[in-house]
Amino acid sequence: MKPVSFYLVTDTHYFENELGAEGKAFEKKMATEQYFVRESSAIVKSTFARIGEDKETDIVIIPGDLTKNGEIESHKSLIKELYKLKESGKRIFVITAGHDYGEISYAYKNDERIEVEGTDFNALCDMYRDFGYGDAIAIDEPTHSYVAEITKGVRMLAICCDSLNQPKGAMDERHMTWAKEQIDKAKKDNCSMFAICHYPIIPSVPVFDLVGDAKIKEWQKVASFLADNGVELILTGHMHIQSINEFYSEKGNRLIDICTACLAGSPAKYRKITIDNNSVMKIQTIDVEDFGWDMNGLTAQEYCHKKFHDAIIARVDGALSGGKGIVKHLKSFARKRFYKTTVGAVERLLLIKRDEALKNKKLPELVGEIGVGIFLGDGAHTEGTPVYNFISGILRRFSFILKKVEPKLEKDGIKVDLRSMLLNTIGNNKGFSDNNAEFTLK
Repeated sequence: MKPVSFYLVTDTHYFENELGAEGKAFEKKMATEQYFVRESSAIVKSTFARIGEDKETDIVIIPGDLTKNGEIESHKSLIKELYKLKESGKRIFVITAGHDYGEISYAYKNDERIEVEGTDFNALCDMYRDFGYGDAIAIDEPTHSYVAEITKGVRMLAICCDSLNQPKGAMDERHMTWAKEQIDKAKKDNCSMFAICHYPIIPSVPVFDLVGDAKIKEWQKVASFLADNGVELILTGHMHIQSINEFYSEKGNRLIDICTACLAGSPAKYRKITIDNNSVMKIQTIDVEDFGWDMNGLTAQEYCHKKFHDAIIARVDGALSGGKGIVKHLKSFARKRFYKTTVGAVERLLLIKRDEALKNKKLPELVGEIGVGIFLGDGAHTEGTPVYNFISGILRRFSFILKKVEPKLEKDGIKVDLRSMLLNTIGNNKGFSDNNAEFTLK
């Protein structure tokens, strides 16, 4: 891979606050969200200003979900911020994704959700012409995928998998044929090539392999296609998680997927990636810092993670609420026990070996910590740690249920080991960091 340096920012989810971000309906919606609507514009402006101060790296890449939900006014406001960043000397390359068009766009006013003007998919190329599309060597018109030479001898294959012309989150045969033509042309022109895509190609954590839109459809097929055609690196987003994963095709070719978290929400991070003359790629994760918001004395990271922690608990609370008759009563009982029960009580009940470090921790606190930790990357709960032992003990006690469920989750003859999948989701056993890592590329 030829030398290049760039910033990677994903899932800005920019929202124009003048549309309306207040009231009971808004607060109810945001209580369970991982990304932040009201704060998004301030986070984007602060981050862009910080990136603009770096005079050494002049490339910024943003792989999709630029706006909250395709509001035309959000696009217009974000584009103004992109022009300011461009004026600082940056070349900016974006792709769009499902949150940028076609959805029902809405805002919140007077305690209600109101519809606002959205954006047509076919307008996006022109809107972002100065941020990648205008520099394209080739554009796949049906999907808005494109190829751009971001620096001399280095081309970027921008794969757009959310369009009107193929299933969302997919790369069909026609699309792959077009991509192969571009890869072959780059080789002929003696150019290195990497790719970007909004969707992760490799599931960010093992359990995401069971979640339909947590990765590109038929991900092994797409990963093998890219790896076997010489694309070794892809930059992704969508799942709002910090992860780096390797995949090897049957032919032994490698694909590295660097999935980066949501900027406007927890984990609130972005990356700087540098590839030197020896093809050594260094990945640096950068925290969103103070963005001029009243955070009740917390740092930006503490503020973002607390909001996500509380959102996780709110989702559990929602799952344990509602219903009718006996279901309502059972949920109510479970909800009360969830808030009152400690880890130690669960260990006693299930005859799991007790750990003094966790015995007084309440279940909501633990659930929130594990959730935030998964998305931060570098899962700390590896084998031998208190949380690992606790979760492992629970899974052992309920192994008879797991064994009944696993056959139903099999796909294409590939067996599922739920215990291993869940434990490897809360703990990073890959041998390298999800945040700051180094690889040697071909």
